[in-house]
Amino acid sequence: MTKAEFYELLDIDSPADFQYFENFAAFIECEDEPEYEHVAELVKEADKEILAQLISDYFEEISDFLPESETELFTMFDNVRRSLTGMSKNCNDETAMTKLTDELERFRRWYSKRSRVFLACLGTADEEEMTLRDALVCARLEALGGEKYQYDFSECTDYPLDEYIVSFGDMMAAVDDEVQE
Repeated sequence: MTKAEFYELLDIDSPADFQYFENFAAFIECEDEPEYEHVAELVKEADKEILAQLISDYFEEISDFLPESETELFTMFDNVRRSLTGMSKNCNDETAMTKLTDELERFRRWYSKRSRVFLACLGTADEEEMTLRDALVCARLEALGGEKYQYDFSECTDYPLDEYIVSFGDMMAAVDDEVQE
């Protein structure tokens, strides 16, 4: 994918335009493989506070469609959200930007390409396997009156969190943000 194609996918002309929820969603939900250097350039040049807010908003949005019984997956999403927003807010040097780029790409690939969810349609008993991204789309459609499904997210708890480190300051800032809301 060329840089122009990547920017077209994100609906931006330059990294400075990367400031809307839809831009971030298009990146995270992308099945195609953007060139690493294009993603790195985007991360380097995008406003880090806006990026942190986009990450937080996106994770909040997708978490709303997780069944209430999926506390482990919800907790995992929350931990990834805190880590990525913390990295974005503290992205002061080349090493930190590389780490943030790597982690965003790792999550994107897992979420949109490698994760596995099993759905059983309650109306037809048909079963299918899809990515977590696609299963959450089904959950959104279900909430709007679409087909009803039984979801098996057990294969999605394999996302490695051990590389994620959330600083104490980031946790306190998140608590402060939640109190203010």
